[in-house]
Amino acid sequence: MQVETTRFGAIEVPDDEVVTFADGLPGFAGARSMVLLGAGDLAGAERGSGHHSLYWLQDVADPGLAFLTTVPWAAYPDYDIDIDADDLGGADPDDLCVLAIVTVRREDGAVRLTSNLLAPVVIDTRRRIGRQLILQDTDWPVQAPLADSLADGAG
Repeated sequence: MQVETTRFGAIEVPDDEVVTFADGLPGFAGARSMVLLGAGDLAGAERGSGHHSLYWLQDVADPGLAFLTTVPWAAYPDYDIDIDADDLGGADPDDLCVLAIVTVRREDGAVRLTSNLLAPVVIDTRRRIGRQLILQDTDWPVQAPLADSLADGAG
């Protein structure tokens, strides 16, 4: 399948790599079919897993809708969450990919990166279904400073 994107132009993606979000994403109810595109690794993050630590979550229907995401443990090694497999229809925990949406803001002439650790995007990689979960009973922030966590871990 060919996916038109604003950032990367037209890209070819195998049909079986499309992830279905039955409920869309909060604030983006129409975003129901998306693909994960590897975007490299965070500077200072551990390497060697064979997977990227950064991904674009690109909407299939809307070329301009893409979310930069990160595997949270690459920047926040103490990130600890409980995911109820029933939230994804009884998914096998070994099949889950957990991502945090990254927000890029400009403040006082500088770029500030934060990650939403309270509402991770969870994808069942076997069945290709996804959902953004809002964690309960946790203190993980919606705007966890990303650059600070990497600087702390690199020292």
